Amino acid sequence: MRMSRLLVSRHVLGSLALAGLLVLPRTHGAQPPAKDDPPEEPKQLNELIEQSVKWYDVLPAADATTPLPPQPVLRWRNTTRGQQGEAMMVVWPHNGRPVALVSIYPWQGKMLHEFDSLSRGNKLVARDKDRVIWSPATAGVEFKDVPAAPRPGKTPAERLRQMKAIAGRFKATMTGWQADNTDQEDLRLLPRPLYRYDLTTARDPDPPLLDGGLFAYVQGTDPEAVLALEAVGTAEKADWQYAFVRATSGGLEVKLGGEVVWTAKKFPTSRDPRLPHLTVQRDLGK
Repeated sequence: MRMSRLLVSRHVLGSLALAGLLVLPRTHGAQPPAKDDPPEEPKQLNELIEQSVKWYDVLPAADATTPLPPQPVLRWRNTTRGQQGEAMMVVWPHNGRPVALVSIYPWQGKMLHEFDSLSRGNKLVARDKDRVIWSPATAGVEFKDVPAAPRPGKTPAERLRQMKAIAGRFKATMTGWQADNTDQEDLRLLPRPLYRYDLTTARDPDPPLLDGGLFAYVQGTDPEAVLALEAVGTAEKADWQYAFVRATSGGLEVKLGGEVVWTAKKFPTSRDPRLPHLTVQRDLGK
């Protein structure tokens, strides 16, 4: 929940004005969160991180009139690479299904929001007041059938056990930022889902869903890759499908049964509001 601090100075990526905001690639790393804020870190910073969740509105379509409610799903801290404050991952569900996520963290006097689309379509938008700052032209994720998966169980508890077992079959590696992959690290699966779909009040979900959940593969406690697992269909007949989304500017590789099933390149473009991955920054003093 979401580029190494040590590498930022070696990769001067520049900045781009976008609707009055600057966008940069992600710079946070991962370490377990500290129990207490360091004495030199003002507690107001964590309060500002909390407040910044509402800086931008995410809507399921450009003509939607009501923003989706943000739901924080994870907090983490990385002090060894210069991170201040407790970073957050937030999702926006629509019809019970998360369609977008963001990693929020301060860096060098800026507050960064790293958006990633989980949408199966291309109608998603994000706004800063009345200005559209993000409108991906393509779907954010590509779902595939889970090979050799059981039929989704009849009860929520059974389906949760199945999802945990399926997530454990994937082996995620962060291939890092170095061209030769010498900084790569194996990622750890968090034992609990980041978010369990709530489909009780869903209206005409597309596709029809029986259940679903988001799972994080982390470095320390910092999410770097997120897995979406969905039971697509009805109680009478459904199948498990999966998709991955990045939460880092480093490279990623996921294997299933020894076969590479998903990759994400190093240093993705993060300044184009038409792409599913976008990082936006704002001065902490504003």
